[in-house]
Amino acid sequence: MALEYYFPIVFILGFISAFAFLNFALRYRQPIMMRLDERTIQLKIPLLSNIDLSERDHEGFFVNTFSEAIEKMRKFQCMLDVQTMLDYARRFNINYIGTEGDINGLWSEGKLAFCTPSRGYNGGYNIHLNPDLDRERVSKRLSEQLGVRICPDELYTFLFLHEVGHTQNAGNENYFAALVNHSLQGGHRSTRRRKALKSLRIETERFADNFAVQELFRLRGRNMEDAA
Repeated sequence: MALEYYFPIVFILGFISAFAFLNFALRYRQPIMMRLDERTIQLKIPLLSNIDLSERDHEGFFVNTFSEAIEKMRKFQCMLDVQTMLDYARRFNINYIGTEGDINGLWSEGKLAFCTPSRGYNGGYNIHLNPDLDRERVSKRLSEQLGVRICPDELYTFLFLHEVGHTQNAGNENYFAALVNHSLQGGHRSTRRRKALKSLRIETERFADNFAVQELFRLRGRNMEDAA
């Protein structure tokens, strides 16, 4: 009899406590919406979970969104040839190209660009380019490192191609092997494993460099033919 009397009270108090705690958490940590690709939006709810939402296809376009896209395209046009960028993006399954940095949107010192696997419904990759580089200085340093002349106006093309060179479509299987090893090993690695992982990363970067140089030469040749 006593249990039957107290059960509703305990239930109500528990519900109120949970609601108050959730309300307190949401007050200081708001839900965040993040676009994963052109169709999927992820809703991050603090203390609960992530929910993926799919947008319905439209035959037209939203004016503000389209205007923003044009402005962003102009920004990239100052960095590299946009049509070339889009051609490679379609060929190598690049889902997103942005200028957000590697640490909460900011760029860590010395970071030029990076590539990450996309979480969108089509998979693929996201490529980020640092828009604030000193082109003269960085292109000179890369030219010395690679033994290949990279002109300042080719810098972002090379960086983009380098990140494309990390993709499986480009044949770089070591990139994913390095990612998986890094995730599985966490912070507990033997000296032997650390050396193996370092070697794998070196091979990954070497492959991406070779891919970028080869494609840069090909683009130079194509541009010379078009100019002739």
